[in-house]
Amino acid sequence: IDLSAVQLAHARALVPDGTFLQADVLEVQLPPASFDAVVSQESFCHIPDVKKALAEARRILKTGGRLAFTDWVANQPLAAADAQLMWDGMAIQPLRSIPDYRHLIESVGLKVLSVTDLTEEWRPILKDRLAMYQRLREEARQSGTPVGHDAFHESYIRFVDLIQERKMGGVRIVATK
Repeated sequence: IDLSAVQLAHARALVPDGTFLQADVLEVQLPPASFDAVVSQESFCHIPDVKKALAEARRILKTGGRLAFTDWVANQPLAAADAQLMWDGMAIQPLRSIPDYRHLIESVGLKVLSVTDLTEEWRPILKDRLAMYQRLREEARQSGTPVGHDAFHESYIRFVDLIQERKMGGVRIVATK
């Protein structure tokens, strides 16, 4: 489920046998207990009501079905300026901590099977990705083509810094209905 038709086209190309729907995850028009698995990659941080999205995931999961997701987390509360920058450039809602996620998952009736802190694993990946983005941005500038959205670029630089400083991090959680 994604709001973006472009993202869904990429998903269909990667997983031709998958079931994909362009929709809002807060109001899924699918029957209860209809899926074996719900997978999300770094998406909940953009959703205004994560508890409602988790409840919808639970609703559409069959008994014994699994929810597996990765997301960005706050390892400590972000400064107001950083939180605003994350919103302005990347539409990141206020971040939650790993314990907050566990509580939310359990509050909608799912059982947490595993929680993996991915912060250390993702730190070098993000540093390399930022360097690649900056090279591509410079190549675009030199060729006279648009360099991309400045607010995103500025927020992404700070995002990577916050990960490097371990103020933000990543998590993978697996839960079952």
